Amino acid sequence: MVCALFKGTTKAYILDRKELVGNLLENVEDALIFLKKYLQFRWEITSKSTRRKETLELPEIALREAMVNAVCHRDCLEQGAQVMVEIFDDRVEIYNPGGLPKGLPEKDFGKRSVCRNSNIASLLLRCDYIEKMGSGIERIHAALEKENCPHVKIDYHTMFSLVFLRPTYITNPALGENREKLLALILENPAITSSQLAEQTSLTQNGIEWQIVQLKKQGNLERIGPDRGGHWKVIKD
Repeated sequence: MVCALFKGTTKAYILDRKELVGNLLENVEDALIFLKKYLQFRWEITSKSTRRKETLELPEIALREAMVNAVCHRDCLEQGAQVMVEIFDDRVEIYNPGGLPKGLPEKDFGKRSVCRNSNIASLLLRCDYIEKMGSGIERIHAALEKENCPHVKIDYHTMFSLVFLRPTYITNPALGENREKLLALILENPAITSSQLAEQTSLTQNGIEWQIVQLKKQGNLERIGPDRGGHWKVIKD
């Protein structure tokens, strides 16, 4: 089982929660869908094409490798413990019960692999979710470096956890501009919908929803009435 949470960092509340109870491969894919629902996207236009390319703020290959690693190396003997995916304002955490597998010294971590669940690893390998045993951590590092993302933080002493710092939270000054533009559009039309906001900005629908969550948490935006038939109220400092 995989449990996915979208949480606030400053207050103890959960904005969305989903328990994934399908098979292992479905859990990996559904967890990635959950991540992409709340992470930011950016648009890029290269000299090779006039079409815009949508890029996730954290490389999907790194998130996929982290999910596969968590599912593959989960300590199944620890009852009640789940693979967890948590999305915060500033980071994404993916972790599973069980530290390093028995027989793998710390000095060899990331260089070779000791399989905790051989049947699960064999399934993932046959289904092309694992390219080469023991290479997942290297691919995570390489994918993050390629996209100029912060290094992943790894801990394996009690739980095995991978913490991805969100680049949009840390380094993207355009976020403030985006929120100012959203507030201006909402002031102009308090009944505006998220799809209309997406059409009038460079953000995707998921990006609009994420920004609205942040504006509400900051106390700058309030929803009056239901989703249909209601309107927005901008709260100025």
